[in-house]
Order: sequence, then C-alpha cells, then structure tokens
Amino acid sequence: MATQRSRSVRNGNKSFLLTLASIALLGYFVISLVSLQFQIREKTQEVEAAQQTLASAQAENEELKELAREEDEKTYMERIARDVLGYVLPGESVYYDVSTSS
Repeated sequence: MATQRSRSVRNGNKSFLLTLASIALLGYFVISLVSLQFQIREKTQEVEAAQQTLASAQAENEELKELAREEDEKTYMERIARDVLGYVLPGESVYYDVSTSS
C-alpha cells in the first residue's frame, strides 16, 4: 500500500510540475505577444510619420520644380529678394497692412 501511495504522490508531483511549466510557458507567450503588439504599433506610427514627411518633401519638391519651369533666373532672384529679404525696387513704395496682425 505504501508503494501505491508513493506512486500516486510522484504522479501528482509530475502532474503539478507539468501544469506549472505549461502555465509558465503560456504566460511567456502571452507577454511576448503583447510586447510584439506594442512594437508593431510603435513601428506603424513611425512609418506614418515618415510617410507624412515624405509627402511634405515631395510637395515642396514639386513646388520648386514648378517654380523652376515657370520663371527664369532673374525673376526668381527678384521674387526671393522681395519675399525673403524684403528688398524693393528704387522708387517703389511698400505698404504693410497692420490691421490684420494679431
């Protein structure tokens, strides 16, 4: 009778250890899956940001190409001097509308 009892205790211990190992393995897989989902979400956001940057750069590139097609060098330089540097032609008067500024 003692041998049957010791066998059932050993079988019970093996069953308990097998169950514990299975639970631990399942927990590991669940944690890994959740971690991978967070990484996928993060990488997707990075891709979306990169796509927006790319679209912005492409739009600017197209604008510059259009500008290069439409204007010759003298007209382009004059436009940059007026818009960016604030230059005016001799005898020209520039008026600024200050009523709309905040």
